[in-house]
Amino acid sequence: MEWGQIILLSIWLLLMVDVCRTAGMEPSLKIMSRRKVLVISLDGFGHHYLDKYPWRYLATNLYSAGSYPRKFRNQFVTKTFPNHFSVATGLYEEVHGVIGNNIYDSSLNKTFGMDDKELFMQNPLVSPVWTLNEEHGGHSGCIMWPGCGVAYRGKNVTFLSPFHQHALFNESIDKSIEWFTNERTPANLIFLYHEEPDHVGHIYGPNSSQVEEELRKIDEGIGYLYQMLTVHKLRDTVDVIVMSDHGMSAVKEENVIFLDDIVDSSLYHISGTSPLLNVWTTFEKQLEVYSSLLEGSRTHNYTVYLKEDPQFLAWHYSKNTRISQISILAAEGYVFKDFKNYIDYMKKKGATDLTDTHGNHGYPVDIPNMEPIFVAAGPSFKRGFKAPDFSNIDTYMLLCHLLNLAPGPNNGTADNISSILVEPISSTLIRPLSVTLGCLVALLGLIGILACALTKKEKHRPVSAESLINGYVHRKTMRGQRREPLQDVSEEECLLDANIIDEV
Repeated sequence: MEWGQIILLSIWLLLMVDVCRTAGMEPSLKIMSRRKVLVISLDGFGHHYLDKYPWRYLATNLYSAGSYPRKFRNQFVTKTFPNHFSVATGLYEEVHGVIGNNIYDSSLNKTFGMDDKELFMQNPLVSPVWTLNEEHGGHSGCIMWPGCGVAYRGKNVTFLSPFHQHALFNESIDKSIEWFTNERTPANLIFLYHEEPDHVGHIYGPNSSQVEEELRKIDEGIGYLYQMLTVHKLRDTVDVIVMSDHGMSAVKEENVIFLDDIVDSSLYHISGTSPLLNVWTTFEKQLEVYSSLLEGSRTHNYTVYLKEDPQFLAWHYSKNTRISQISILAAEGYVFKDFKNYIDYMKKKGATDLTDTHGNHGYPVDIPNMEPIFVAAGPSFKRGFKAPDFSNIDTYMLLCHLLNLAPGPNNGTADNISSILVEPISSTLIRPLSVTLGCLVALLGLIGILACALTKKEKHRPVSAESLINGYVHRKTMRGQRREPLQDVSEEECLLDANIIDEV
């Protein structure tokens, strides 16, 4: 092999290294680099609404064209802020620390509400997917999503629209499209929160005409979303996930439980909102308060739980200093006085057409009215596919995969949710690995060929007789005049050793 051929082979090897570096990237890198994800949460959209009302765009653009689970599980307590933060972090409520819309932290002796950043900062190890995306060069946007206005590990999202009441769904969609098409920093991940039908569901109840009207607007909004995706040529690159945090149960005004009639209010204070209240008291008064509450539960529709109760452990609602030693949970359809105060407040604000029926959530996850929705459509998802059950914390794993991000610590799993993908997570990992291994084998073989060629050329290099004889004499002297042949002695040296060649 001539030197020109060797140089060409070396250049070809370098090109092969680059080919192997990019081979197998479809879909795990090349497609993911173009992929955009829009996550929409419709607060209080219960799964039972799907069968109760007619749907046009939600059915054609999402359910018929996408994938959804047989059952979508949320986290207890089934409240808005805790479940939205579980979706973003993949963590149980007891792990990320947002165990209610407002909480009391016994370790700090402080109360935090929905406007306090400290509500989300208890666990410094949380890794919201919008933060991971920013850390890996992506651009995240959040429209009113709980917890997204906080900097995690010193990182803020690129785009942020804070919460404001009565935001129009179509306006939020327009903002999403604007961020996706931004010329300088186009977003590749957007979380969009919409407060309906939760807002009207609380005031008028889940079976009201007001809820039906909000659901109609949402359906038209889904149609508008796909119209905008088409206009801006985004349908082939944007994956759309529509979900909710919980459903809604009807509550009669007569179903209010007054704790002051059961236990002396001077013995305790509470945190949280109906139907789950955390009851805080001193160690000395704990037994008295617990006994009074337990006695009251015999004639009122609520259950008393201790922090270590097996049911709380099963719900992963136990291991946190923000959860009290004693908690009380009203039965479905029942509330405590704080909910009555909320309805009275809405009446004073001028809410019209009120009846004696309202709505609430926060009840156990196995109650059908608490079940949320999940449907995903776009280039990454199967069409018209019903998957096995999965949880909202599994959404975190899905989003990390779609965006090619290494997940942070989380409680989710990809086992069931990956089945909704056109190409499951396992195969997208195996494909680049197998291609890379194949390339490595080929490269090693070619390197071996190159090495043999160079070795062969070295062996056939002309050697002068003087060099040969001098080398032979030196090596024979070093062997101490022994006659045993060297293992690597050349044919020429064997001839010299046999005295076949005359002296030069």
